[in-house]
Amino acid sequence: MNGRERFLSALELGVPDAPPVFLRDLTLGLDESGYSTPEVCSGAYDATKASRSVMALHRRLGQDAVVGCIHFVGLEVEALGGEVKYPERGIPSVVRHPFQETMDPVLDPLDFRRTSPFPHVMDSYRQVSSCLGSEAAIICNIEGPVTKAALLRGMENLAMDMYFEPQLAASFVNYATDLGCEYMCAVAANSALDGTFIASASDNPDIFGREVFQNYVVPNLVRLRSTARDLGLPTIFHPHGDLSSPMNLSLMDDILSTGVEGFQFAEKNDPEVLKAKCQGRVCLMGGIDAFSTLLLGPDERIVCETESFLSTFEPWKGYVFMCSCSLHRGMPLAHVDAMMHAVRGFSKKGI
Repeated sequence: MNGRERFLSALELGVPDAPPVFLRDLTLGLDESGYSTPEVCSGAYDATKASRSVMALHRRLGQDAVVGCIHFVGLEVEALGGEVKYPERGIPSVVRHPFQETMDPVLDPLDFRRTSPFPHVMDSYRQVSSCLGSEAAIICNIEGPVTKAALLRGMENLAMDMYFEPQLAASFVNYATDLGCEYMCAVAANSALDGTFIASASDNPDIFGREVFQNYVVPNLVRLRSTARDLGLPTIFHPHGDLSSPMNLSLMDDILSTGVEGFQFAEKNDPEVLKAKCQGRVCLMGGIDAFSTLLLGPDERIVCETESFLSTFEPWKGYVFMCSCSLHRGMPLAHVDAMMHAVRGFSKKGI
């Protein structure tokens, strides 16, 4: 199998020839290419340097699936009137949310084919998909409904809206979902996509509670998955929070009812519990804790934790190895190398 076949086989609940790897390395490629964050991400966005960065890291690591651009949260923020900070060697961050000061927002659609920086983001996807061919699956990364709404409104403001102005909160979450659907369609029109990934750090029942998850997240996840299905793309959902806990485990039924094909679990989840609950119903995706083990090491700990996840899910039917969250610049590349070597050598060790 090539990388693309390996990844898609697992996503279709098949048994791949080796554990597939999808690192969702959103800005880590900048450390491999050596470009600064502003020269790629700020202004109009440099599609060629972004695609070169993605490809440089793929040449080093050989992932089976990649996001087709250097992606950072808040791609829409400046187009909607907000402000983003671009540290020279850091990760872009939102410093002023577009709708943080209004109770009467004008929620106009964005033209992703013409509004900066999106034409260049689309071009990066096109260049990466053209260069990789079938070597790796190309995945479209978008933020989840509440996650994107929080980027546009501000987390505290959105939380207050949910309590005091639920209709206003719903309008922001619906608008965020509209943007996600439109972005997905624009990327699909410009490149050969293999799937869509819904990154949902704030769509987290441990933050907002079960009621918000069921009333705000699940219905809009249905909309995102429906758009992806119409485009012929499988959908992967990645909420943060411990979905394996007794309090939250039943929410997995709500997630699975949306029809998503993949579910990435975050750190602190019990993989055995999720395996018992979900195996054969959805492709489970996850692994090493990015914020502690992978970041801090040492190599022995990285290898041990990596092999633990691979042992749990062997023979990897409907399983993709991932870190607990996305990888960004600043993550030690030597640690990522050690993890990848452990994955690629696992089946040869006869463990």
